[in-house]
Amino acid sequence: MRIGHNPRLCLVPLILGLLCGGVGMTPLPEAGPQSPCSLEGVEIKGGSFRLLKEGQVLEYLCPSGFYPYPVQIRTCRSTGSWSTLQTQDRKIVKRAECKAIRCPRPQDFENGEYWPRAAYYNLSDEISFRCYDGYTFRGSANRTCQGNGRWDGETAICDDGAGYCPNPGIPLGTRKVGSQYRLEDRVTYYCNRGLTLRGSQQRTCQEGGSWSGTEPSCQDSFMYDTPAEVAEAFLSSLTETIEGVDAEDGHSPGEQQKRKIVLDPSGSMNIYLVLDGSDSVGAHNFTGAKNCLRDFIEKVASYGVKPKYGLVTYATEPKVLIKVFDQKSSEADWVTEQLNRINYADHKLKAGTNTKRALLEVYNMMSRDINNLKETWNRTRHVIIIMTDGLHNMGGDPVTVIQDIRYLLDIGRNRKNPREDYLDIYVFGVGPLVNQENINALASKKDKEQHVFRLQGMENLEDVFVQMLDESRTLGLCGMVWEHKAGTPYHKQPWHAKISVIRPSKGHESCMGAIVSEYFVLTAAHCFTVDDEKHSIKVSVGDKRQEWEVEEVLFHPNYNLNAKKAKGIPEFYDYDVALIKLTKKLKYETTIRPICLPCTEGSIQALRLPRSTTCQQQMQELLPAKDIEALFVSESKKTLTRKAVYIKNGDKKASCERDALHAPGYDKVKDVSEVVTPRFLCTGGVAPYADPNTCKGDSGGPLIIHKRSRFIQVGVISWGVVDVCKRPQQVPGYARDFHINLYHVLPWLKEKLKNEDLGFL
Repeated sequence: MRIGHNPRLCLVPLILGLLCGGVGMTPLPEAGPQSPCSLEGVEIKGGSFRLLKEGQVLEYLCPSGFYPYPVQIRTCRSTGSWSTLQTQDRKIVKRAECKAIRCPRPQDFENGEYWPRAAYYNLSDEISFRCYDGYTFRGSANRTCQGNGRWDGETAICDDGAGYCPNPGIPLGTRKVGSQYRLEDRVTYYCNRGLTLRGSQQRTCQEGGSWSGTEPSCQDSFMYDTPAEVAEAFLSSLTETIEGVDAEDGHSPGEQQKRKIVLDPSGSMNIYLVLDGSDSVGAHNFTGAKNCLRDFIEKVASYGVKPKYGLVTYATEPKVLIKVFDQKSSEADWVTEQLNRINYADHKLKAGTNTKRALLEVYNMMSRDINNLKETWNRTRHVIIIMTDGLHNMGGDPVTVIQDIRYLLDIGRNRKNPREDYLDIYVFGVGPLVNQENINALASKKDKEQHVFRLQGMENLEDVFVQMLDESRTLGLCGMVWEHKAGTPYHKQPWHAKISVIRPSKGHESCMGAIVSEYFVLTAAHCFTVDDEKHSIKVSVGDKRQEWEVEEVLFHPNYNLNAKKAKGIPEFYDYDVALIKLTKKLKYETTIRPICLPCTEGSIQALRLPRSTTCQQQMQELLPAKDIEALFVSESKKTLTRKAVYIKNGDKKASCERDALHAPGYDKVKDVSEVVTPRFLCTGGVAPYADPNTCKGDSGGPLIIHKRSRFIQVGVISWGVVDVCKRPQQVPGYARDFHINLYHVLPWLKEKLKNEDLGFL
């Protein structure tokens, strides 16, 4: 008989579009349109070229490890000739060539020495730093030149600790003026000719011993941020913004030793999305930006945070699509609906680039919102995400509006409480035409944070958003996973637990389970017998398969496998659930995280339902009377695989349940309700799709609904009609699986998990 698989143990535009490959100029094939400018003599030594923008733009391409010199892009002028090959110092070059990418050499190093000293450093070259006696070393002692022309690691600094502020250091490639680090002292940084400074050119020693602004770096034309770098830096900074949304004292949330994401801040954060719709962007890229914005809004909503959104598209003139004071501006679904309505053609008649006017619309929104908020305005945090190449050609300098916004929000005016935490301005640019100096001028500059990003193109840029899905500071949020393709199966199923039981008579047998809190794993009761001893049970979790000892196994009091033997029913799986309590607390990390349980505050937030939502209303949301797409996770040869199934909860439910009578040992059962009680969910069969079936060892694992980027457990795998894994080529249509419906065992779960801070409704 195959019941329970084993009768005993079955067990943006440039802004956000860049992030998913939708923005920047769209390269055309080599055999693209004929250019109005002659192609004679435009070749590049060591590389190739291609035409963009209907032949109006020529882009040079070089092999990996090389870059086009002196320019990557040439434009076709109205005179019928290409723009000249001119260097930064106005020197005219006759022919383009591919030059080897090199990392900037140190301009200076204070209070120590470095080696080897060289005129230039090629890719993979290493450099080492050491301090003189009496100085304390900070940063990276050894650094390697990377493929993008940047050094890995952190700035090496030798400090004697004598200043009010620590020595700010000299990032590789920069030159520093100023060697006094007293309160109010300033240091100024410069780059060599041909390089562009990113970050803060001038930094001031502030009260509390920190430097204003952000560490500078010198960027060459071939230097781009990788998707991984963008995701990490943007996420790190944005996470700090989101975590601090309820702070009232003006202090940085980073000062707290233990920080938690503030869920549902009730509109105390505004996010303004500013998208360039000018001619240089193009319809294809604008559409890509819309897609990325949807991902971004979904991502922020997955935090459980409900900011108010503003949305502005612009070219010559701005169009305000969403105002932060609109009644539904904090509803992610409504914001996405409005986003879907915008069109690149909205700006086609006036296709210039007036970034200043777009930012003035943001200023006007803030001003009106402040008037609406009255007493609470100074506790609202503001995030502006700007999509632009920095090449504004009308309206004047947009930086002046940034200064007005800072003044409006009372930022940087009071030395003792500068309120810098209340405004973050991120600027994204894609491709070779980006003006690095201009986009750097717009972005926020904060210590140890990055707010300006430049990416090379669209290839694999969707990786950025996917990588941003993992939040190291939101490990306690249930049902969140790291979906990036570079992750292990345990990143994608971080709640997954494998339960092993060693029995003298049968040897090793296993089940699955799901982490539901720091001390508890939820599984099936039939995975254990009354003779099992605690020391014979082990639970392994995470990608390192760490083993945890068991303190006790808690069974549902109504579970009794032999309850109906007198009626000729050999095994009865009603209330087949158990909780394993671990002896030690789990430490959450990217491969060890809890799944969401029904009717908890976590699942309400994951579904973005009102806090007033009842348990019954949530069940109707997740388990409506129809076929419901769900999934379970199966393990084979140490590989975890998600398998999609349909819960038959509508007109196919009765026929799904009747197939239980095909199970071995149930052939004499007259009424299916004798074995399939209301506490079971049914999957399997061939309609509406052929569902995969569970196998021996899958028992106890979660039946999951994936909704709104979160994973919520609705059932526990209990038993099946056919062991399909013994005959995978002969799966009959009556092969069904039955799972305990967690909504029907909630009183027991609530009682046993009452001290786990899950917030049961």
